[in-house]
Amino acid sequence: MSDDEDPLKKVLVDKNKIDRQQLADGINGIIGVDKETGEPAPLPEYHEMNNKQQFVAQLLARRASVALDLLSPEGLGITSAEAENVLPISESTVKNYGSIGFIQNDSEQGGYFIPAYAIEQAIDFIRAENGDE
Repeated sequence: MSDDEDPLKKVLVDKNKIDRQQLADGINGIIGVDKETGEPAPLPEYHEMNNKQQFVAQLLARRASVALDLLSPEGLGITSAEAENVLPISESTVKNYGSIGFIQNDSEQGGYFIPAYAIEQAIDFIRAENGDE
């Protein structure tokens, strides 16, 4: 059987591929990416969200920054200590937020991050009125 005939070829995907338009539309007006540093840059709408939504927005902005090659893939995630520095929450609260179903924690990714397959779910979360799943 040649590679072209192999039915399993249909199920091959790139688990890190993201829908750039979806991500851009999802965070537009909420949080941007600083073109010099690649760091998340909160916009006015961001400040109207609750802390949990802000945490998720920070992670989505980091995902965009990596896609734009402004941060290395190892900078995709954020540690509890880093999150505590950019959000008005404690490390234990960050760990609590890290248990949101679509967030993963991996030291190779830099800490808490949103995997490519969960971007839509994360966008829905930050766009929800009350910020609950």
